[in-house]
Amino acid sequence: MKFGGSCLVDEKAFSKILDITNLYKNDQKIYVASAFNGITDLLLNTASNLKDSKKIIDNLALIEKKHFDVIEQIFDENSSQLERSKNWVEKQLSELEDAFEDMKEFGPEPYYIDYVSGFGEIISTYILSEYLRSNGFDSVYIPANKLIITNDNYNNAYPLYKLTNARMKNKILPLLEGFDKNFIFCITGFIGRNKMGYTTTLGRGGSDYTATIIAHSLYEVGTVKDIKVILWKDVDGLLAINPKYVADASLIRSLDYREAKEIANFGVKVLHPKCLEALEQNQIPLEIRNFDNPVENINFTRISDKTDKEQIKGISTIEEATIINVSSGSMVDVPGVLGKIFKVMGKNKISVSLVSQSASEVSTSLVVNQEDADKAINALTNSKYFKEFFEIEYEKVAIINITGLKILENKTKSQIFSALDKKNIHVKALSQSYEELNLSLVIDKENLIEAINLIHNELCEDFESIKCKDNN
Repeated sequence: MKFGGSCLVDEKAFSKILDITNLYKNDQKIYVASAFNGITDLLLNTASNLKDSKKIIDNLALIEKKHFDVIEQIFDENSSQLERSKNWVEKQLSELEDAFEDMKEFGPEPYYIDYVSGFGEIISTYILSEYLRSNGFDSVYIPANKLIITNDNYNNAYPLYKLTNARMKNKILPLLEGFDKNFIFCITGFIGRNKMGYTTTLGRGGSDYTATIIAHSLYEVGTVKDIKVILWKDVDGLLAINPKYVADASLIRSLDYREAKEIANFGVKVLHPKCLEALEQNQIPLEIRNFDNPVENINFTRISDKTDKEQIKGISTIEEATIINVSSGSMVDVPGVLGKIFKVMGKNKISVSLVSQSASEVSTSLVVNQEDADKAINALTNSKYFKEFFEIEYEKVAIINITGLKILENKTKSQIFSALDKKNIHVKALSQSYEELNLSLVIDKENLIEAINLIHNELCEDFESIKCKDNN
């Protein structure tokens, strides 16, 4: 189970963790914790203002206060857990202060950024473990950088599973087998370490990722295969459509890994697609549940190998994107144009979310996120090859992504385009995956909300549960 920052805000929130612990009293439990809300941002803010000594002092004092405020709420006065937790916070802040001094001297190297940004999880997870102990549970604090071995890609590290599996087998498995079900392992989210021993972080969704990496490794090395991951969030689960577009959007109760990755990749911030990569191979189920309603047995999202082919799972968007069209009448049937485009994009570390190309390779359209647009356009226009032989055009757009095996039916596609035709909304480019799992449409930004509602109203009968509006 992973508990995010919103699950660790005060005494009331911590008491809910106790309720959840009792609900799952018959299961062996591993808890993964995020940092307290706002702590990681404070750490990164401090690391980017190293010349401002007052800023460093003020931020460290604020970090201490945020943790002490919670500690004083959740522990009895004069208790050993209160004293140990405060001592732990002060010890970590002392190490942080030393790290900031090193950064002043040697510069904000990626290693240092990852090192300091992981302190939030180190503090919060220790406090969670002590809280469980103060309420009669056996608990042990384990930093994830003792378990998860990663590559050297700081800020967005990838686990090296062979090495991580070995660590899990040697350090966690004996404990799991040696203690009863009331023993709880509290493991820091977000952080790992590379082969050199330097702390790395797992990027956006890092604590969710930690939980899924641990589940994957335990499945690989352990004899018990009945494993699942629960992510406790401040929402019921994944919604079929962002409620800011459609107020009565339905909850997606069940979907498979491929569908979930597609939906997560297109703008949904509840879950990062990389979290599913660790689970899919062994078909380990993942549940997204509402922390405020842990006893709910129906209205939550379950991701597994099962899905309903007769449903549209979701409509997701990229609101801010740019479509770049690369065309040339003089380079008809010349092979390798797409390869050269991607070479330019790769060299500049630009991710391409959608590609559409004419069969003759006369025209290639690619879509990039808005923040990468200028870099992508400049890279292509400054390339000698593309400057000499191609015309490069671009404009700001939005992308609508419709996910679910139902879209492989021609009838469903016809419904989508018929709905857009009602308001003369033009599709500039489109792309469909080989598995026919999703259909992506590129449209003008100003038509986004209207287009989503048109498609939603047309397909509402195909969602799992939704109140269809009378379109007559």
